Amino acid sequence: MSLESSRDMRLIFLAAASLLLAACATQPRPGSTKPVRPGTAKPLPAPVTVPNAEWQIIGVSPNGNILHEVDVLSIRREGALTVFRDRKTIFNPRKENFLNTPQHKYSLNQWEVNCTAKTFRLRSMALLDDGGRQLLSRSFSEAEIKPMPVVKQSAAFQQVEFVCQRSR
Repeated sequence: MSLESSRDMRLIFLAAASLLLAACATQPRPGSTKPVRPGTAKPLPAPVTVPNAEWQIIGVSPNGNILHEVDVLSIRREGALTVFRDRKTIFNPRKENFLNTPQHKYSLNQWEVNCTAKTFRLRSMALLDDGGRQLLSRSFSEAEIKPMPVVKQSAAFQQVEFVCQRSR
């Protein structure tokens, strides 16, 4: 395998890991404004601060280890596409399989969604440690990551429904 194809494979695995994390969230419990880790009464860790952001909780992964949020201030139309930013907070990174990405506490991702076709695509991602220091930053062209169909009841489905309703 050449160095170029090895790099391409790492990029594919990196994108797949991000999409896998995005595909496994559930709805938060009604009335739950301050989610807690399962089995504890401790509040969530302080989230990474992003200027000009207003985070809306979309859900928590089925194992309770990943909090999914959408920045409502980032939702905007670009022709037929809707673009938005999300943040994933991983409570216990040791419980997750990161494939070929560095172990991280937070991921900030920019997505594009076609609300009519019900497809989504990762445009960029930044991985941060528990101190908010950037471990990795990567943008993806449409040739590297193509739009994919949204799977019902996934985190991506919940995000698409949320941002498409907001962008009308």
